[in-house]
Amino acid sequence: MATALYRRYRSARFADLVGQDVIATTLRNEVRAGSLAHAYLFTGIRGTGKTSTARILARAVNCLAPQDGEPCNECSACHEILDGSSVDVLEIDAASNRGIDEMRDLRDKVKYLPASLRRKVYIIDEAHMLTSEAWNAFLKTLEEPPAHVLFVLATTEPHKVPETVRSRVQRFDFRRVSSADTTAHLARILDAENTAADPQALALLARAGQGSLRDALSMLDQALAGGERPLSADNVRRALGLADPATLHGLLESLAGGDGAGALRAVAAAFEAGADPRQLLRETARLARAAEFAALGHGAGADVSEEEGGLAATLARVAPSGFWLRALELLQATELELRQPVDARLQVEFCVMRLVRETTLGQAQLAALEDRVARLEGENAPPKRERPGPTVQPRASASIAPAVAAPPQPPASAVPPPRSVSPPSDAPAAGAEADKAVAPDTEQVRAEPPAPATPDGSFASVESWQENWVSLLEAVNRRDRALAGVLRDCRPVAAGDESLTVGAPYRFHLERLREPARRLALTEAAGEVAGSPRTVDTTYVGQDEAPARRPGTTGETTQAVLDAFAGSRVTSTRLRDDADRPPNGGAA
Repeated sequence: MATALYRRYRSARFADLVGQDVIATTLRNEVRAGSLAHAYLFTGIRGTGKTSTARILARAVNCLAPQDGEPCNECSACHEILDGSSVDVLEIDAASNRGIDEMRDLRDKVKYLPASLRRKVYIIDEAHMLTSEAWNAFLKTLEEPPAHVLFVLATTEPHKVPETVRSRVQRFDFRRVSSADTTAHLARILDAENTAADPQALALLARAGQGSLRDALSMLDQALAGGERPLSADNVRRALGLADPATLHGLLESLAGGDGAGALRAVAAAFEAGADPRQLLRETARLARAAEFAALGHGAGADVSEEEGGLAATLARVAPSGFWLRALELLQATELELRQPVDARLQVEFCVMRLVRETTLGQAQLAALEDRVARLEGENAPPKRERPGPTVQPRASASIAPAVAAPPQPPASAVPPPRSVSPPSDAPAAGAEADKAVAPDTEQVRAEPPAPATPDGSFASVESWQENWVSLLEAVNRRDRALAGVLRDCRPVAAGDESLTVGAPYRFHLERLREPARRLALTEAAGEVAGSPRTVDTTYVGQDEAPARRPGTTGETTQAVLDAFAGSRVTSTRLRDDADRPPNGGAA
């Protein structure tokens, strides 16, 4: 039976470790100088070389002919460790040996000298699986082990290792292997295997490994099992269940544009081509991340190809602001749901439909907001002066009738300064009176200054404030959400050209409205909505007197609760009011 690639090409020396140069250099220097610690803690995600490094360290400290801190892998000690026949190097799986009895047994055996090597090395894999009792039994031995013993703890979850243990070991954090290092390592292995591969195929494997070198090698093994040579990107996609790029790009473009039918067609095409649900979600999330990076102006940080970078920039422009961040949240939640025994395709389609709704809703809200802003700007804008024409209709006033027409006006540039207009001497008396009434007002229309930001009569009545109460709530909400919640139960009761009176139905609301900070926020919001400064007053419009109670009915305390929570119904209560009690505590 053929050996898996990740076992056949396991690192044999510190220099062979991929992507862990700092750790390799530090350990090699410690071995060369003979300044080793008594215990080490190796942490990091799966497949980054923790166990391989522990085995290299075990050989290095026992090698009979070390070479600059590296094991020779040729002496008898190295061969014993390599073939697993040495009784002095023990690998313990903490997942299956996690109890206190196993740790007591280890504690009793560490005192014995090595059988054939210089030092005994205990490699405890998945150390975070040990129980609290096992850690307590192991703690003293780990703190002060015999001089001939070396402990190496490996874990993917260092936060589960007790702090008392972490403070007694030398810790090394193994980082994720970069895509470039993974691609180069895969290329070296294929050269050793005399197998050709498309660079794009290796890039797909490196990206799918997500920083785990072992995962990338396992997927390479799976892709090579298909038998097609040279190894192409399509071979890798079929082996890993990846969607075709065109299908994936179509899915994202449909999501950005709110095209629900197109998005569902892309999902159906991906599944019909054999795409894996998890891989489809991960690839979608990867490009959604790139789109959000592009929207934030950091497209280069997404680590995608040039073609995908252009797609990400387009997606960022088309989708509403913040859409791709929400998409990442939904995609991640859906991937977690797939761990349960559910219909994977249904979950993916459900996620896509929700994202389409997010886009549609965002676009509708944006359009409504733009329309509202335009309407408010139109209401608050000063009235445009009419272009001069043959006749001008003067504004209606108390002194003239609206139907009276003004005399023709010259162009605006030729309008003379205001002057008094007198009627002709030969005009009838009635005509003279009409001219006297019309002419002064006509001259005033020609020369009057621009109107204020708020049209005459706007927000000067209770009805106008009632119609724009929602706008006031929105303006207040931007300043103080709690105040907006209180104001939602209130109503305008009086209004003037520069004033507004708000009626509070409850004393609680009145007290909140009269707080200095909140009164200032309400005043600013009213001025913003009205387009000019407003003085805001508050008044109580509730009922001070409680309705009379019949004997034996609801008490004052209970009635106060019902008044505060209108529409509620009390089915039972243990509250008793003193007013309901007979004198002397009820004694006869």
